[in-house]
Amino acid sequence: MLPNRSWTGLWTRLEDPPGASPAPDSRSHLALKLGLFVVWLSLILFMASHHTVWRDEVRSLSLALQGDHVLEMLTGLRGEGHPALWYLLLRGAHSLVRSPVVLPLLSLVIAATAALLLLLSSPFRWWMVALLLLTHFSLFEYSVMARNYGISALLLFLLAHHYPRHRDRSVLPGILLLLLANTNAHSVLLVGAFLLFWLLDLLAEQGLRWTSALGAFLLNAALATVGIAASIVTIHPTYNDAALEGNLPQIPLIEAVLVPGTVFTELAPRLPWDALSPDSLWTHLLISLLMFGSLLGLVRSPGAFSAGLTALLALLLFFLKVYPAGYRHQALWLVFLVSLYWITGARHAETGLRDPTRPRSLRGPASSIGAALMLVLVALQVPNGVSEIARVAFDRTPLSRARDLAAFVAARSDLQDAIIIADPDFLVETLPYYLPNPTYLMRERRFGNVSRFTRNARLSLDLDDLLATARSLRAERGKPVLILLHEALDPSQPRTYQSGYNWLLRTTPEQVRDFLASTRFLARFAPAHTDESFDLYLLYS
Repeated sequence: MLPNRSWTGLWTRLEDPPGASPAPDSRSHLALKLGLFVVWLSLILFMASHHTVWRDEVRSLSLALQGDHVLEMLTGLRGEGHPALWYLLLRGAHSLVRSPVVLPLLSLVIAATAALLLLLSSPFRWWMVALLLLTHFSLFEYSVMARNYGISALLLFLLAHHYPRHRDRSVLPGILLLLLANTNAHSVLLVGAFLLFWLLDLLAEQGLRWTSALGAFLLNAALATVGIAASIVTIHPTYNDAALEGNLPQIPLIEAVLVPGTVFTELAPRLPWDALSPDSLWTHLLISLLMFGSLLGLVRSPGAFSAGLTALLALLLFFLKVYPAGYRHQALWLVFLVSLYWITGARHAETGLRDPTRPRSLRGPASSIGAALMLVLVALQVPNGVSEIARVAFDRTPLSRARDLAAFVAARSDLQDAIIIADPDFLVETLPYYLPNPTYLMRERRFGNVSRFTRNARLSLDLDDLLATARSLRAERGKPVLILLHEALDPSQPRTYQSGYNWLLRTTPEQVRDFLASTRFLARFAPAHTDESFDLYLLYS
């Protein structure tokens, strides 16, 4: 092995040349990598076996199964705010396995495929891969949590794996970019950034002239553009218009650009020291330093550096002006950066860890420092991943109490066909995974299990409205009515409870007394790590 004279030495190692018979060292490394995968998979399966799905997961399955055929589903999906790929995969999987269990199974299969690709195909050293597998996004957000973001990680890793050999002669990268654009809105920005990397990569290598490689790029860019257009048409305009109001970070754009840690707060670990809490100034500065420093690790490849910076700025603007970010959104930038390190790391390993254009430039030391900072940024994602394992092992508080409600209803023969209403409406969204009971959305005056966060709904309700709706449903359908209330009722004074983005529930002491006289309190299902805890009432008069 050549001496580690550049940043690739921190992360990567030279592999056996093509066609060579595996050396004992290679076989031992393969065994080590497979051992890492077994450990990771065991942790994932342990957490998944104790995971209670919640509404953001089940909502996707409900949308995927709507309509008599795929075209009907796609028509109903338009405006939901997410592209179609995840829903198509769920519908296809459900057609094979007629059970809601396809939701976690599909997520786990996607995550396991990404992990195997990272282990067996990336140029990273085994301990670097181990760190990546122990991150919060790998252990939970893109695996156990059954959402569409894990597909982005898999597609980015596939791009990193296939790009070097297919860049100049295949449409495979373009197909992967097309698919990536249809995973989530944030990945549309990553597609644009990757195309920038590709173009600059070609120009740096071949100059500004027509070549077959440039033709291949244009063809793949056209495919990616089709994917971007399909994504935008599916997403915009959204009927969840209330979700776009308020809740955006009130941070000046120039401050966010200079100190991105003020926006990417979720990349900070949850540590017991106040000075390093995610909201502290020192944490913002530290995360910003690590983010900019991680870009510095790509400085040997101007295309990769430019793409990483462009993706960062684009996501910052999106988080500030369109929709606020959670960890699952912010970690996409980190995964994108890993894919760029993957491509450029493998390339420099093949060229003997040298910069052939400027062998004595400062880019080598600078990229080594940047790679070290990237390593620290990745390592900071591990504590929250480990804490997720500890939460599952020692804190049995679920994300949602829907599973407990299902067990309660299943044990009561008089409630098997009960209609369920709730305030807020979205409390019923998780129920279809566990319960077959019909659910009614009061604010939209319709049966269904997917709420629309729209300004055109009944934004303000009171307890009399709940009782009137419950009585009307019982009279029309001849079935018992169960009522879920997130807030505990207070008979001492008038109250106004806010939920969702702009929903209000108003109560007065008189309404509370009337409600309690007309219903029977059955159980309290609490606590939960989300807002899916509630009191259960049965209407009886």
